[in-house]
Amino acid sequence: MSFKQELHEKCRQLLAERIERAQQLIEQAQEAAELESKSSAGDKYETGRAMMLIERENAEGQLQEALKLKKVMDQIHPNRKTSIAELGSLLQTSAGYYYLSISMGKILIGDKEAFVLSPVSPLGQFLVGKKAGDSFSFNSRPLNILAVE
Repeated sequence: MSFKQELHEKCRQLLAERIERAQQLIEQAQEAAELESKSSAGDKYETGRAMMLIERENAEGQLQEALKLKKVMDQIHPNRKTSIAELGSLLQTSAGYYYLSISMGKILIGDKEAFVLSPVSPLGQFLVGKKAGDSFSFNSRPLNILAVE
């Protein structure tokens, strides 16, 4: 499996964990709200229930965001080679590897690390459209594109 394929799979795995965690939080908040309604009365009940609903809404927001990111990952074909940086491209630069997919931060695969970032992030916007041999400066830091796949 290529480094790009391994990165893609790791992102999908981390995203699946994020989705599962959000679903568990929704279930826990629902269960807590139901327990609160059985054991409380009056203002304390209303406050506790409102807090549980807020927790559930937050978890639902996290779930929706993770599902959106999953849709983006589903559009990427890690076996596809590109010569110009776009969504799904892996760039090898003088500063390391960058995988244009979703914002996941630094990911370590074996002894290699890559920065997994969205093409709409500030650095991602600079990288989109670049090809091997291109050079540019980002935040006063020179970068050379060594390879794009």
